[in-house]
Amino acid sequence: MGERYDKERELAAFAEFVADADREPVVVVAGCGAGATVESLREYDVAAYGFDASQSILETAAPSTREWLLEADIRDEDLVTSLREAFGIDEIDIFVTECMLSFLDVDEATAALARIRETNGVGVVLHLVRIDPPVAAQEGEIDATILPPAEWQAACDPDGADIWRDALERLDLPPSETGDDGGT
Repeated sequence: MGERYDKERELAAFAEFVADADREPVVVVAGCGAGATVESLREYDVAAYGFDASQSILETAAPSTREWLLEADIRDEDLVTSLREAFGIDEIDIFVTECMLSFLDVDEATAALARIRETNGVGVVLHLVRIDPPVAAQEGEIDATILPPAEWQAACDPDGADIWRDALERLDLPPSETGDDGGT
């Protein structure tokens, strides 16, 4: 039997790698849904917070996780300011878009990501992209923009400032390359 890959453990190790040594790493998860990634990262001693545009999905979060979640939209002009005020944070070591870019069109994503990337105090921007349509798109409730990570990057980040990964594959972030095998 092979070893189990733990994406949140790898993300937590990467957050520790990029954060200032004098404080707990801070990760914000865009499109956090019910907060499963936020909850897992907190188990690894990461100050993790999340936001989602869907209040109804946020309401399904475990009561112990809800205080770390916020209803917000990545397209909001003052998103990072709102996150800082809601959670009492200054620095964001890693800003993760978690399988949510497909809910935007390319122009919306490009504008939102440029704003986040240019905000002081936001470190690494990491995108986890799925190439299968969200359930709401499969059911015809919404339109979805389905692109593989390389095409999202070419459209929204041609300078390669961010990290782009297929959400269903290993992250292969720097700490993994330097000795953390990501297994459990």
